[in-house]
Amino acid sequence: MFAYTVEPLYVKSGQDVIAADFYHPKNIEKPPVIIMAHGLAALRQFKLVQFAKRYARAGYAVVLFDYRYWGGSTGRPRELVSLKAQLEDWRTMISHLSERQSIDAERMIVWGTGLSGGYVLSLVATLANIKAVIAQVPYVDGTASVKQYPLQQLSIALKISTQDYMGAKVGLLPKTLPVVDTSNLCFMPSKESYEGFLSILNTDYFWSGEIPARAFFSLMRYRPVQVVRQIKVPVLLISALEDSIVPIEASRETVTNIAPYVEYHEWDMKHYDIFHGKWFEKAISTQLEFLQQHLGVS
Repeated sequence: MFAYTVEPLYVKSGQDVIAADFYHPKNIEKPPVIIMAHGLAALRQFKLVQFAKRYARAGYAVVLFDYRYWGGSTGRPRELVSLKAQLEDWRTMISHLSERQSIDAERMIVWGTGLSGGYVLSLVATLANIKAVIAQVPYVDGTASVKQYPLQQLSIALKISTQDYMGAKVGLLPKTLPVVDTSNLCFMPSKESYEGFLSILNTDYFWSGEIPARAFFSLMRYRPVQVVRQIKVPVLLISALEDSIVPIEASRETVTNIAPYVEYHEWDMKHYDIFHGKWFEKAISTQLEFLQQHLGVS
């Protein structure tokens, strides 16, 4: 077990600044580095710190960042989910760290959960400088996930999404939808999503609970499953059998497309269970074993 330091890290991205926490284990000159960010509509302080601390204790540097428009990062409108911008933020952080002397840029790992799990799979299909990937309950196929959405509400959600998208073109204020809700129209309408998302919140940090509706269209069309055949580095993918957001069939199709480079686990849990209790402990031990196997700290 290693002691570690945590320092703020600020990285320029266009006219904005990405805010991150940089965990660095002591007494390791150039450790491997794990780059982490959250999934849909979440801040880095929403249960990701517990992962970062465990990795740092195991001897890995960790960079945990907020996307532009979120948390400590700048950009407006606030709490905008732009898949294009968030993928750019990942590339910006990877590029920055590849030139940083205090870590081993030859041993760079990308880590994602939910939507960011889809991001890291998409990215590593096209980037050459990533050594390994960890994707837990990744959002891999928007076309499959939208089939989980209540049919009677889908047309209304698409209408509001279109209105928000068109309104943004002419400078109108965003039309927003709740991320989760028990009875009203929202992005993730299942009871599991409502209870699960609230279970990861950190009330010390501002979170409005709503995001611009334009993201709905982008999420429907986002399909990492279509590009993962290009992956040629080790991947650890963990799926939840009782996931109401990502159908298990979509996860299974994804891993068959990545084979033989993938280590795959299906656990009898729900989407957000992996942040808590025995499932968190199982996840962190499985992830550390995977990392040790492929690029462990000596």
